[in-house]
Formats: sequence, structure tokens, C-alpha cells
Amino acid sequence: MEKGLEKINSAIDPDILKAFHAMWDIFPSPVLLLRKDRTILDCNQTATALGVRPGMKCFQLSGDTGIHNLCLGNEALEQGVAKRSVVYSPARKQVLDSYWLPLGQGDLFVHFGIDITEYAKPELFPET
Repeated sequence: MEKGLEKINSAIDPDILKAFHAMWDIFPSPVLLLRKDRTILDCNQTATALGVRPGMKCFQLSGDTGIHNLCLGNEALEQGVAKRSVVYSPARKQVLDSYWLPLGQGDLFVHFGIDITEYAKPELFPET
């Protein structure tokens, strides 16, 4: 294990990491295990293959410098329930079905988004 990753994961229950990988490594979309401050603690195999690395902030993946205005991570943590949002991303030209799942373990949550563009209703797309 890399030294930086070892430090990031040292405060996480090893059972949580094991369960995260057992559940999400075969998922076809990138999945992130995050802290409330948006530090990526771990990610599934799909995210790793795309270059996502623990220690990054999730918003840095899109080139941003702060938490996205549509992010529901804090709301999910505060309410202790999963949150969902379906939005059109002009930058990606995709309709994303996104989820934030609090783990009930302090400030940890799972986040992922699925490209559902081919299944999306026409009213989700901006007029051209």
C-alpha cells in the first residue's frame, strides 16, 4: 500500500473498506468513498482505471476548486438518508443519475453517478 493511502485509510475501519470493495468493485461506473470534506478515501476498480486516486478531492476530478453546488453529500450525511439527483451535464453532454449514500459511520459516504443519457426523457435535455 502506498504511504499516503496508508495514512488516509488508517482511520477507517478495515471492515468498511472490505465491504466497499466487495460491493462496488464490479460496478460499471466510478464509485467513490468520501469524507464530508470531499477527500476521496477509496474508489472502485472503474474509478481507479480512470485515474482517480485516494487523497484527491472529488470536485478536483472536474477541475473545480470547491464543492459542486448540486452536491447532496452534506444533506445525505445530516439527514442520514440516501439522496438522488438526475441532471443534465452540459460539459459532459450526459444525463447523470447521481447518488449520495451515508454509511452511518461519522462523516463517510459513498457517491456515484450513472450515465443514463440513452434512457432519458427528452425534456431533460436543453433545447437546441
